Order: sequence, then C-alpha cells, then structure tokens
Amino acid sequence: MDFATVAAAVAGSVGSAVVFHPFDTLLTLRQTSVSVSCVLPFQQYWRGVTISALMSTPAFTLYLVSYRHAKKEFAPYFGADSGLNYIASGVAAEITSSVLFTPMENIKGRLQLKNGPGIESTRKLIMDIYKKDGFRSFFRGYWMGLLVYTPNSVCYWYIYENLKTFMRQRNIEQCRDDIASYNSAPSISPSRDLTATQYALASSIASLGGETTCNFLDIVRTRQQLALADEIKRVRPDDQQGLLTVARNLIKENGIVRALFKGLHIRLMYALPVGVLSMVIVEKIKPDIDDNCEL
Repeated sequence: MDFATVAAAVAGSVGSAVVFHPFDTLLTLRQTSVSVSCVLPFQQYWRGVTISALMSTPAFTLYLVSYRHAKKEFAPYFGADSGLNYIASGVAAEITSSVLFTPMENIKGRLQLKNGPGIESTRKLIMDIYKKDGFRSFFRGYWMGLLVYTPNSVCYWYIYENLKTFMRQRNIEQCRDDIASYNSAPSISPSRDLTATQYALASSIASLGGETTCNFLDIVRTRQQLALADEIKRVRPDDQQGLLTVARNLIKENGIVRALFKGLHIRLMYALPVGVLSMVIVEKIKPDIDDNCEL
C-alpha cells in the first residue's frame, strides 16, 4: 500500500468534508425540496458533519488508492496515458469506494433533513434506521449511486488527467524556451511539477464537466436514498415505490428543464471547491506523475 497516497487522501478528504459541509447540507435540502431557503439556523448547516468527516475519510482514501492502483495495473493493457486507462480506473475506484460512500450518504442525508427540537444524535439515528428498516437500508441507493457516480468519475478523471498532461508539457516547453533564450546554466532542467494553481484549474474544469452531466441522476439518487426518512414520507410518500416514481415526481414538481438543473448552482458551489481543495492537497503531498511527459 502506498502510505504517502493514503496520508494525502486523508488530509484532502477531512479538509474538504469539514470546510464545505454547509453547501452539502443546502444541496440535500434543495434536491429533496424539504427546504428551498439558503437561510438556516447556524447549527443546521453542520448537521451530519461528524459522520461525513469520519466516513468520507476512509471512503475517499479507498477511492483514491483504488484509482491510482488500478491505473498502474491497467497500464500494461491500455497504456499508462490512455483514455481507456483513466476510464477503467475511474470505474474500478467508484465500484470499490461506493461500499463506504453509500451508507455515509444515507446517514448524513437523514441528519441534514432534520430540524427543530429533539434532533437525534448520529448514534441514535443509526440504531433507529437499523431497527426500522434493517441493515440493507444503509445501502439503499447503492446501484443508483454507481449509475450516477461512475460516469461522473469517468468524466472527471478523463478530463483531469489529460489537463495535467497538457499542462506538464506546456511547463516543459516553456522551461526549454527560457533556457534557450537566456542561455541558462545546463543544471536548470525542465520540471514535471505542476503548481497548486494548475492542479486547481484542472480539478475545477473536470468537476464542472462531471457534476453538470450527472446532476439530474444525482437528484434522483438522493431522493431514492432518503425516501424512507420521515421528512420525505410526509411530502412524497410514494417515493418509496422506486426510481421511476422518484423521477416522475421530480419532473412533475419542477418540469423537465428545471428538473435537469435543479440545485446545480449549489451543487457546483460545493463540488468545485471540494474538488480543488482535496486534489491540491493530495497532489502537493503525493503527486501522481505519469511517464508520458518527456523531459
């Protein structure tokens, strides 16, 4: 196991999960239509932050380690710098990490929906979910999550990796030009390293593509996962019937166009900074440098 990658993933996931959790809460409330207001009691912005920090850390670590390991394993078959490698590795990482991400999303989402006096603690909520709906309810939405996040992951890594390669090549070419122009000492050599700004730009563009493409499916996934929550049962009891009912209710409630982009602005307000912060931390601690940039 690459412990440097694990350490980097832990640092990136904890930082992003805690700092930007209020946007995640607003997104859950907007997607489920439990609340359309962005003005909440201060404490409600942080509902579920504990379970998010505790579970997103091993989940994101498993995701990143799986992706980098799969990329190395697939390299002999697809090529280290091929789009097929990025796609296959993204799929492998998503299938593996969803085992942890799915129960986290279920528990966190139910906590975020709760408001007012008598709010349940995380432990009490977990026990109530288990007693009422059984162990399988923690994995409600697993397959839908794969349907949503697999293309999201594929899109993200394909764009991100290609942008990193492009930026590294530009850095190398610029360094060579500088050396030639100023007759610099031969000890100065081109570098593969990217700056934090370049990592941030690559992650922002990749996140924008992945999140926008999968927005509608993610709303359906969120509503399906939380269909057993009391707050959803009161407003849409038939959401429990299945995905088609959830999608039909969403379109009926908002219209097709608005349903496609419902909450997208809040989704991007959350996903873009989270993607930037987590990947900048990860890449600066343990950069994933490919061999496809020739010095």
